[in-house]
Amino acid sequence: MLKRRTLLQGVLGGAVLSGCSSGPSTTAPTVSPQNPFQVDGAAAVDVVIGDEYGGFGAAAYRKKYAGASVTPKLTAQLPEELLPRFATGTPPDVVLSSGDGALDLGRLVKDNQLSDLSRLLTAPSWDDPNKTVKDQLLPLLNAGRYDGTQRTLNYIVTVYGLWYSASLFQRHNWDVPRTWPDLLALGTDMKAAGIGPFIYAGTHPYYLLELVLTLAAKSGGADVLKRIDNLEAGAWKDEHVTRAIAAVGELAKRGLIAPGSAKYDHLGSQKRFLAGKAGMLPCGNWLENEMKGQIPADFALTMFAVPALDTSPALVSGLHVAATAPFLVPAKAKNAAGGLEYLRAQLSQDVAAQVSSESNQLTIVRGAADGLEIGSALRSARDLLAAAGDQTIAWYFDTWYPAFANEAAAATGQYLAGGLQQSEWTARIQAAADKLKADDAITKYRRG
Repeated sequence: MLKRRTLLQGVLGGAVLSGCSSGPSTTAPTVSPQNPFQVDGAAAVDVVIGDEYGGFGAAAYRKKYAGASVTPKLTAQLPEELLPRFATGTPPDVVLSSGDGALDLGRLVKDNQLSDLSRLLTAPSWDDPNKTVKDQLLPLLNAGRYDGTQRTLNYIVTVYGLWYSASLFQRHNWDVPRTWPDLLALGTDMKAAGIGPFIYAGTHPYYLLELVLTLAAKSGGADVLKRIDNLEAGAWKDEHVTRAIAAVGELAKRGLIAPGSAKYDHLGSQKRFLAGKAGMLPCGNWLENEMKGQIPADFALTMFAVPALDTSPALVSGLHVAATAPFLVPAKAKNAAGGLEYLRAQLSQDVAAQVSSESNQLTIVRGAADGLEIGSALRSARDLLAAAGDQTIAWYFDTWYPAFANEAAAATGQYLAGGLQQSEWTARIQAAADKLKADDAITKYRRG
């Protein structure tokens, strides 16, 4: 499956602070809503991060605990630096495993190296002691659960959808499609106007699989994807999955694919789209950061949600959302209480708003990006996320079983390029899922 690091513009600046410590206190602090983990305010907190924004919580922590030394260390080599520390029982107190050099979390979970973060979720929030941390978060915690236990808290929220130029739509008096038939009709109008309606990165066919799964979930509900994640018998033969792959296939059957799409990589397809050669592009909301400096000033880059197959979907506001960038507290952390408290600060409204403002990304903190002065791209993703409410769409097999996800994506690319019939697509992926399920050498996970 395609994995890409979102580019950042934020700087660590004043968020990375250090101070002198007088050493740990001999008296344990009293538990209170302001200090639920009995943090020793003079104890240092060892923070290691894969991206700058992971250090933004340091300023809030340092303000509250003036005697604590908090110096987040930014590194692009998390495995090289941290695996030896895990092995010797001297890991940091909190880690942001993000970027191209992220940790193998499955291995760390299997080796019992990660703390249970349920205490964090049930603790009073940094902003309001009458609400828990969990109350302040979007319903996307499953991404960090392993066999029912919360081992990580995935901080960055990626919204997936279809991108378009709002200025182009305005010039042609085109409306954003509400259903898949509307999208096909729009594609016909675009083609008549000399624009390749739909473009995608053919060398990264996961984008097409993402489209199929989103359509299937909007049509049949979250259980469609839960059965796929749990490797249930016949999950890929579900009628909603069948309808979804057929609907995506209509793009090719009707000649609505921009020429050359099957050969483009992600940058090639995105450049063509931004040059006005195509009208719609499937991608996550990292697109704006990735193409910074190449987006025409009058383009008005905007996202719309993948439209439903018909007018009576199970999830009317369904939106594919993925929580990434996992924070974790090692089980053998010297200052685990400080690590948990650091995450409580990182999950505050002010810190999350700073992350969105400076890195141009959304976070798991509910409403933290509201009211910020942001561009049309992130603003549209934010508004879609707010409109989705609890109808967020997610799946996890691509993280749990990446090799299988690659097989499913490759089959989808072949199907849209005319190399597979629909029945062959279904049979191939279901057979791969059945083979995976029967392989006892691969650790299996299950959604509840």
